[in-house]
Amino acid sequence: MSTEPKVLQFNDCAFVARSMVSAAARAGLQWDYLPPEKVRPMTAAPKNPLLAKARFVPYLLRRRAALQAAGVVHVHYGTSVRLIKEKGMPDRPYVLTLHGTDIRRQWKDPAFHDEIQRAIDGAAHVYYANNDNELDATAARADAEFFPSVVDLPRLPAWSPAPRPQVMFISRWDDDKGVGRQLELAGELSRALKGRAELIGLNWGPGAAEAQAKGVRLLEKMPQHSYYEQLSRSAVGIGQASEYFSTSEFEAMCMGLPVAALGSRLPRPDDGSRPPVMEGALSDVVAQVVEAVADPAGASARLGGAAWAVPRYDAANYIPRLAALYRKVGG
Repeated sequence: MSTEPKVLQFNDCAFVARSMVSAAARAGLQWDYLPPEKVRPMTAAPKNPLLAKARFVPYLLRRRAALQAAGVVHVHYGTSVRLIKEKGMPDRPYVLTLHGTDIRRQWKDPAFHDEIQRAIDGAAHVYYANNDNELDATAARADAEFFPSVVDLPRLPAWSPAPRPQVMFISRWDDDKGVGRQLELAGELSRALKGRAELIGLNWGPGAAEAQAKGVRLLEKMPQHSYYEQLSRSAVGIGQASEYFSTSEFEAMCMGLPVAALGSRLPRPDDGSRPPVMEGALSDVVAQVVEAVADPAGASARLGGAAWAVPRYDAANYIPRLAALYRKVGG
């Protein structure tokens, strides 16, 4: 008889849970996966109150069936815990990953604090996924542990820059990503790279229109595999202007792209290392990007981003650690 508990990955952020499930399957472990669109309605509620209430029924039934079959639940994002604790849901031990905004903002918001803290207190184990969340996560739960936003390496295409160089802003244009500084960088790069490379970015976030006005060609939202293909054709990736990176930057680094970003990144809480990227003040980053566009392969080799990122962010490297925790939690 197998000693592995039945595991349910519940909800998701930046496809981290999906990456865990895929890597586990390759290791011979079959974990169930309930993505965001299957745990709750993703569209606006109908005006009719009865219809608005009724649309939750299939989601409730799906959640209950998935929980009934599970021995251990790994919940992704703090407010998602309420969905496994609703009336009629089977009680299951759960692991919680705090993915960012839940602990960075909502935990400090009186409207959400008690809910997030209850979710943290009730978890068998708590992970936090971003470097900047260390102090808040460990204040909320002293034994909270860093667990990076892992990527599913086999899903990533090989890096193959397009003949006409393109520089891609990887993240959406909003405050969490340092939109003000990103827009300033976009303007400077547009001038410095005129005639040398095309600037592209996502049509996502309140700063998108201004980015377009500064010379960035905006791409509409697309399936994830299409986003990966677009990223893989870029000569340089521009990461968010914050102290930490998100999953997309690490995916770019795993592909081998040279990545640039304003400022500097916090060290990882586990090994103290920092992403090897082109960083610094505005003029420093612009100069480095211009140089990298002229020789992307040379910039990639010099930075060694893939050599640093793959062992630290490939989901496959974390499956034994997760499986051991689930066995402990499942008893």
